[in-house]
Amino acid sequence: MIERMPAGPLSDQRLAAAAAKLPTGPRIFQQLSAAIKNPDISTGEIVALVRTDPTLSAKILRIANSAAFSRGEPLGTLDQAIDRIGFSQVNQLVGGVVSSQLFTSGLPVYGVSGDELWEHSLTAASALSLLAEVAGEDARNGYTLGLLRPIGRLLLQRLALEQLCAPFSGRLATSQLVEAWELNTFGATHAQILERLFRSWEFAPSLLNPLRYHMTPAEDPERSRMTALLHVAGWITSELGRGLSIEREAWHLDDAILLQAGLAADIPHQVLDQTRRSAERLQGMLKAA
Repeated sequence: MIERMPAGPLSDQRLAAAAAKLPTGPRIFQQLSAAIKNPDISTGEIVALVRTDPTLSAKILRIANSAAFSRGEPLGTLDQAIDRIGFSQVNQLVGGVVSSQLFTSGLPVYGVSGDELWEHSLTAASALSLLAEVAGEDARNGYTLGLLRPIGRLLLQRLALEQLCAPFSGRLATSQLVEAWELNTFGATHAQILERLFRSWEFAPSLLNPLRYHMTPAEDPERSRMTALLHVAGWITSELGRGLSIEREAWHLDDAILLQAGLAADIPHQVLDQTRRSAERLQGMLKAA
């Protein structure tokens, strides 16, 4: 048996080539999230962003005409749909649609199904949005981080296909072993890939360290609150049965993480049921349309 040599560092060119094959949705979602922070934003500006992706536009229009929002006469335009749903809710729904587009095929190399990945994404986004609000951080940033965190492994899945990695190659006993496999196979871990991708997409610099260090918040040189909050969101998602099987033992709560997150010890437990309800409501609206 020939032993595989460790991979060299993943080049920017190879990462860019893999990222170029992603749907346009994540970039639109990022631009929408940033735009909505402007208190003077108009419906027309929001419509212009959403309309750049026809599939996304059609889905939002169907959601606005679904039982969750319907108020009599059906709507025929995206402008009417966004006015009915509201800017904040549109941002969440666009994110949910984007995640369904991204994660539908799952991560075969990790043995993670599309449904598992999508439910995980929505639950983590709901958890981090709630936690961020409690901790005085930007809830929209929290929603974005929780929702798009699996993209790092989605890109590694694409590279795994190129390298003819067998299904379940990356489904190992612990998250540490999974990350070691990623580094050995691709020259980067999923967290490093995600941080580099968000940097190339010009996400806010304050979001980059949480992406890289969320599995081990104490290693964040800036000791960012959002880094620890993303870790706590991982714990909540796992407690609700929506964690990824390859990260089963990765999440924990201790005094240091709670202190870094700016949370009292009882808050993660209090947020559990809120997260479940929020994620189930969002998933229900998306499935109904």
